[in-house]
Amino acid sequence: MPQVSITTAEVKLITWLKKPGESVKRGEPVLEVETDKATVEVESYVDGYLRTQKYPNGSTVPVEAVIAIITTAPNEAIVEEQAPVAREKIKSPAQNSPAVGTPLTLKSDRIDISPVARKLAESNRIDISQLKGSGPGGRIIKEDVEAAIQQGAKEPAHFPVPVIAKPETFSSMRSAIAQRTALSKATIPHYYVSIEIDMQAAMTLIEDLKKIASSRSIDAPTVTDLILWACGKTLPQFPYLHSSWTEKGAVIHPEINLGLVVGLEEGLIVPILQHADQKGLFALTDATRKLKQKARRGGLSSSELTGGTFTVSNLGMFGVSSFIAVINPPESAVLALGAIVKRPVADEKDEILVRPILHATLSVDHRMVDGIMAAKFLKALKEVLENPSFLLLEL
Repeated sequence: MPQVSITTAEVKLITWLKKPGESVKRGEPVLEVETDKATVEVESYVDGYLRTQKYPNGSTVPVEAVIAIITTAPNEAIVEEQAPVAREKIKSPAQNSPAVGTPLTLKSDRIDISPVARKLAESNRIDISQLKGSGPGGRIIKEDVEAAIQQGAKEPAHFPVPVIAKPETFSSMRSAIAQRTALSKATIPHYYVSIEIDMQAAMTLIEDLKKIASSRSIDAPTVTDLILWACGKTLPQFPYLHSSWTEKGAVIHPEINLGLVVGLEEGLIVPILQHADQKGLFALTDATRKLKQKARRGGLSSSELTGGTFTVSNLGMFGVSSFIAVINPPESAVLALGAIVKRPVADEKDEILVRPILHATLSVDHRMVDGIMAAKFLKALKEVLENPSFLLLEL
């Protein structure tokens, strides 16, 4: 079981997506698990055949536990190991020692429901215990929940009066966010550097790119896409801004993996845009769009939630002029983007012009990066976004 979340020591196994004997490909989802933040697909590391499942659906699985055996050939001999004991309703020692050839099956009260169906049911206050699944093996799927909504199978909304003596219990996602942000502020000496960027050339370029995208029948880049792309091109010059602090020294990550903060009703999640510096603008736009969609429907894989080296958070679409963000450990910096606001500015001839101005603030770990380096990074990012000829070279 891989470390699908850096805050999680164990996960809940929701369902196996592959059966014993079936072939699997490297990168193909094999099972779904639930962490403190999201439902995640765990992918196979190799090509081969799934021979043994060590944990049943509904089990609590420790990180790094052996969960399955995959062989290169369908009939390859394997050395049987004692199956791990799932922490689900073991009533007697006899149940822990099944006879040879007898599969270990453990009952679980967990309802088999897809992540999309669960989220839809929660948002509409549908009691999933009353639903009958029409999916494989009786699994509740999106169509089952939609049918219940149409039939009016909605639980009455309850608005309890808050009781001071009994505070509301936070969700696992909110608890994880609380732990991570508290850890960040307690252990990382933050400081903040801000800059204003004239986005006139960038906005003009985006309008031109919309026409190109339309002719190719692909998604046009947004302002966020453009800034992610610009970060990917600028960060290689500043290795300590995509590194991690350890007691033995700095760990400089060779990859530029950008985290993009995505807001959800229950909190937020940070999917990772892998190797952002190696992507063209249209390819990055497509990858970002897919990550956002998967984040909102609960279908991110483990590789899409880990390995981030620098994070970007944008609240500009809500009209926020500026804000400062909390660094996501073990990263060393996060870039916060406000709204693009039209403001009067003086040009080189002291003539007043109206320009679209973006306010960006970089939160930095002072153990890794001093103010001069942070300022140089923002200056370089500003030059990229204010120079349309540089942007066009990559298209």
